[in-house]
Amino acid sequence: MKTVWRVFAYLKRYPWLAAGTLTCAIVGTLMVIVFPSVTKWIIDNVIRTNRPDKLLPLILLAIFAFLVQHVFNSLRIILNNTFEQKVIFDLRSDLYSHIQLLPLRWFDNRATGDLMTRVIEDVNSVERVLIDGIEQGVVAVLQILIVLAVMFYWNAKLALLALVPFPLLIAGALSYTLTAHRRYRLQRRAASNINALLHDNLAGIRQIKSFAREREEHGRFNRASDELRHATLVVMRTWAIYSPSMSMFEAIGAVLVLGFGSHAVLTGSLQLGDLVAMLMLTAFLYDPVSRLHQLNQLVQAGRAAGERVFDILDENAEPGFVAGIRDSGAAPSDRGYSKRVIGDIRYENVSFGYAEGLPALRHVSFHASPGTTIALVGATGAGKSTLVSLLVRFYEFDAGQIDVDDRSIRDYDLRTLREAIGVVTQESFLFNGSIRENLLIGKPTATDAELWSAVDAANARQFIERLPDGLESVVGERGVKLSVGEKQRLSIARALLKDPPILILDEATASVDTTTERLIQEALEHLMANRTSIVIAHRLSTIVHADQILVLDHGQIIERGTHEELLLFDRKYAQLCRQSLLGSSPQRGTEQQMEIVTSEAAEPEEERLPV
Repeated sequence: MKTVWRVFAYLKRYPWLAAGTLTCAIVGTLMVIVFPSVTKWIIDNVIRTNRPDKLLPLILLAIFAFLVQHVFNSLRIILNNTFEQKVIFDLRSDLYSHIQLLPLRWFDNRATGDLMTRVIEDVNSVERVLIDGIEQGVVAVLQILIVLAVMFYWNAKLALLALVPFPLLIAGALSYTLTAHRRYRLQRRAASNINALLHDNLAGIRQIKSFAREREEHGRFNRASDELRHATLVVMRTWAIYSPSMSMFEAIGAVLVLGFGSHAVLTGSLQLGDLVAMLMLTAFLYDPVSRLHQLNQLVQAGRAAGERVFDILDENAEPGFVAGIRDSGAAPSDRGYSKRVIGDIRYENVSFGYAEGLPALRHVSFHASPGTTIALVGATGAGKSTLVSLLVRFYEFDAGQIDVDDRSIRDYDLRTLREAIGVVTQESFLFNGSIRENLLIGKPTATDAELWSAVDAANARQFIERLPDGLESVVGERGVKLSVGEKQRLSIARALLKDPPILILDEATASVDTTTERLIQEALEHLMANRTSIVIAHRLSTIVHADQILVLDHGQIIERGTHEELLLFDRKYAQLCRQSLLGSSPQRGTEQQMEIVTSEAAEPEEERLPV
């Protein structure tokens, strides 16, 4: 029931809508007892006494009651729908906002399809089931209480007989609740699995086709679909046993009222009109009971979906995001701190591991003065990307200290810190929108002149002007309509618009041809000017001019210095350069991509240049 109470917390945000819905429900339910009362009066005071002159007022009263019930039920539905949509908007907005605040480490262990299922389908289930169920449940309980009050007022003995099956109904409902909830959770998990598989297959459709894996992927999908089918059948079988049993128990109450009531009429202790009215009230009593049984089925499905939603809301947000996404206020540590970030970066004895006992970085220390360029060199898995991920606080370092402008990055609000850092990666991500929309992510208020200035600096004008719609051209999902080099140049233009004092280039010139590399390299020179830059690269052309080169091996800095100094030092870096140049063609020269090979002879300890 914890999930239901948490939904109630959202309902309490709109007390007037809740009060209006409840008022309409009470009035509509009160009208239910009018028809049995009119029937009783017609039988006992019109038919038996042969007074047709009393018939018309009673018929008009019944019609009036039906009209009032119709009007208030319509108002209740309108108010409840408004109420429901406001609550679901808040819940979905809170869920999406919270997902945006979760640490990257959390996403590493989650499937995108599963998250999409929770934000869309599970929230919809909460809407259809819990909120509708709460409203309908309140109406049903009101009707039961009002009808029982009238029944006890008219004939307490028959009212008690109508209640005989209630212990069986309650026991059956509790048993179903315990059994069905567990099975609905399995069903929601199976539905989430099939959505995750579908998302992965659609995202990787090019790879599936290139490896001719259509048949194998179809088999995987069918197995996931069969798992969902089986879980759904288990849920349906549980309901198939429960529902007829409840109907049988309800029939017992109606039979008891009919049997004992008929005997009372025959002995003269009860009037026929009273018996007919009590039978009608018994039907009105068990009608909401039947609805509650059906609601119980829906509520179990809604609880399972709601738990999956609140499981995410219970996850801890990234440390440093003090305010929510919709609150742009500064963190307490940022109040009164309005200085623009200059870009002085210092790592002091920093260590980090993705898993306990498996360090990815060990005792890393270096200093980057404002406006200087640091190049990171090392084998795949040496810790280069991990090092820059800690600066942006995608992950929290385990030991040591990272400062920006002599201030710990943990003292910055995350939004403030990340606004000061621009990132250009090898795989540039573009959203499925126009070129303009993707560029404006860097600076939402940018004018056309600013856009074209950034485009020119990124060497992107030529290919944009070739497109039929220019800046309004839609790039497709993940920029599928553009080449790797074109996407990369748009990513650089976006970073130029952001104008950050700190820049991270993560292998930004990899996987492109020589001509495109030259264009990107020129754009990067514009981007890196007067900024503190950390460059991860396998190409000598992006390394040789760095103010300082850090050579990483197994998470440690084993060499540091300029290109010329490290060549003179003749250790790991010099070895990598020789390996690169030996395989280079005359045309490429030092533009040849460095083949990074780990050396068995390299020592993990840092080697420092002699002063």
